Amino acid sequence: MGIFPGFGAWINLNKQQAPKAESKKSKNVKSKPGSEINTNAESEETKRQLKLWRAEEKKFPWQRDYPPKVKVSKTSIGETHLEMAFSIGLPPETVFDIVTSHDNQTYSYFKQMKRRKILDVKSSKVLRDNGRDEKVVVVKKSAPWKFLWWDGKMPIELIFNENRKDLLTLFRIPREDVMNMERLLGQLQIKPWYIDSDKYCTAREPKSAEEYRKCSGGKGLLGSKLKLDMVYIPMQPLDMPPFSWYIRRVTTKSTKSLMEDLQIRGAVLRSI
Repeated sequence: MGIFPGFGAWINLNKQQAPKAESKKSKNVKSKPGSEINTNAESEETKRQLKLWRAEEKKFPWQRDYPPKVKVSKTSIGETHLEMAFSIGLPPETVFDIVTSHDNQTYSYFKQMKRRKILDVKSSKVLRDNGRDEKVVVVKKSAPWKFLWWDGKMPIELIFNENRKDLLTLFRIPREDVMNMERLLGQLQIKPWYIDSDKYCTAREPKSAEEYRKCSGGKGLLGSKLKLDMVYIPMQPLDMPPFSWYIRRVTTKSTKSLMEDLQIRGAVLRSI
């Protein structure tokens, strides 16, 4: 688990412990607008920041989110390693709520993939609920595909470990052969972005949201920097060219579209 050190502990924990709270069956989910994304677990400081963002958005619409920077490479054991880094103009806890709202349809499909949705939501199921700080959820969706004259929908099933305390989401396929993958796992890390630190915090760079609030007098906007890491290897013979080229291209394009969709959801929340 060299790229993702947190995965070993998570997988071992899943093997050793039975779920603390498990739903009896999956629930069919409906799309929610951005205004209904759950923010009940957010701290008072995050709620204050959200008000600050919305007030600022009315005066000067935010245009400083940088698009996902993409890097694709091969690991020493032949896996494809996909990395993406981008920003969202909202506080980290709010962005975490956006990331973990699995029942939301994509906002951006109208401009992506010739009006085909990036993903269709099928169901979600809580496998373990450790309260405010951590949940383990299995999510089922489907993704449209097209290759030469053929097209269809590929079922997607992923297990998510959502850690609010560390603002970290781990994900993996539940077993081999799901989504035609022998192996797929990844993580999405959210870190604070002290946007106005150069303006208000001239003495030193703040190390926490509390330091930032104090040195900016509560005026500084707190944003989010996100880093996605994902490794995967398709099942044979799909791991060989030309199939592997197509899978890499589609996976990269679709994943980038999903990350851009998170930015669009952020814009929706800022404008409410």
